[in-house]
Amino acid sequence: MKKLKILLVAVLAFAYIGCESEMNLSPFDSIDAETAYQTVSDLNSGALGAYGTISGQNIYEINALMTDNLRRASSNTGQGMQLFNHNLVSGDNTAAAVWQNAYVAIDRINRVIEASDNIEPATNDEVDLLNRIRGEMFGLRAWQHFDMFRTFASYDLSGSDLAVPYMLQSEIGKPARATKDEFFNLLLSDIDQAISLLGPSGFHSNRRLNLHAVEGLRARVALYRQDWPTAIEYASRVIDVLNLTPYDEYAGLWDDSNQGEVIFKLPRATASDGVIELTERATNPDIFFFASNDIVNHFDTEGDIRFQTWFQILEPGRVRVMKYNQRPGQKNVADIKMLRVSEMYFIRAEAHAQPGTQQNLEAAASDINSIKEVRYQNPEMVTFSSSEQALAEIHTEKRLEFVYEGHRYFDLKRAGLPVQRISEDIDGATTSDNLPANSHMFVFPIPQAEMFANENMIQNQGYE
Repeated sequence: MKKLKILLVAVLAFAYIGCESEMNLSPFDSIDAETAYQTVSDLNSGALGAYGTISGQNIYEINALMTDNLRRASSNTGQGMQLFNHNLVSGDNTAAAVWQNAYVAIDRINRVIEASDNIEPATNDEVDLLNRIRGEMFGLRAWQHFDMFRTFASYDLSGSDLAVPYMLQSEIGKPARATKDEFFNLLLSDIDQAISLLGPSGFHSNRRLNLHAVEGLRARVALYRQDWPTAIEYASRVIDVLNLTPYDEYAGLWDDSNQGEVIFKLPRATASDGVIELTERATNPDIFFFASNDIVNHFDTEGDIRFQTWFQILEPGRVRVMKYNQRPGQKNVADIKMLRVSEMYFIRAEAHAQPGTQQNLEAAASDINSIKEVRYQNPEMVTFSSSEQALAEIHTEKRLEFVYEGHRYFDLKRAGLPVQRISEDIDGATTSDNLPANSHMFVFPIPQAEMFANENMIQNQGYE
């Protein structure tokens, strides 16, 4: 297996370390791993450090600002407008933040994996914990790399096209980008190892990666690769053991008073762990964006528990986004939901709806109706007579379920669909009302700092 080295010169200088205070971390990334990691307990602290580095906000931001789910507020003085207006350049701060944050996290993950080879567990319980930590880290390494792929690579299925470097060790280097074949061979190997190691512990906690979260990641990867049978298989594994959150408990997911259907999340106990500032500032009343009229028009504003939970109508055309502002006295503080059971229903429905031997329109409708039953006060059940009809309904319902949750931009990209903003969501400071499906800006640029420092790095098409 070829070991790729990732350039960390710019990355390790990156100041953002993430939301670590809750994790009670030790600075294991600043000293030699052999000194830092001497016991399984040390290894566990290092694993928590890796979790604490992951942002989550970056992926939310891309999918909110680049698409059709927001409209500019008159009180916006420039916040987020570069992405919102589709002025995407290699010097963009969001692109740099995604790249740097992911590779800092991956570096910490690799330090834990490497150290785990040299630690001798003292008890049977420590043997189990060591295997679980290793499983979590292999799965988390795959997760972080796949988010990099979703952001910085095209979804063309050609295996010789470029993905991103897949880092297997903590080492400074200047790698070329892996081909997609190389990338997915490494990613799927990590997922397989994670599933094998996490199998005995099952669903031990949604605050850390677990067996069903890795199975869910495998289903998500299969969806992006158009491997419909595998998407169905792994989504079903999760659906068969975990339940959707019912209508009357759904609001509790968003003030984090119940765990519900959340399979994996990044805990955020207080603002010091990190805030989610997609639409308004956490420290004052400034609002940058309202919900777009387009997304509001798609909701049943009276009978959909999602709309009732996430939005506040100030007046027509001014609908405040409250999805991450549900905890009393903790504005914009919420756990980052990395994976929910409902996504598995959408993955399986979409895979069943696609043309091919796996197509089952009745099964696709059944999955969407399962979602509708727990989201609408008076759900209208659907039936599908064609793949085209089914996919349109699935994409619409998924847009509603995961608005501002890190999916919309990637889903449009997967489906080859444009961003189209309606006229009611355009004002004088909004200079882009659409992003064509063939736009190069459906692939983010490799950050400028990386391009300057690494002569082996190839920039994505359309960027200088």
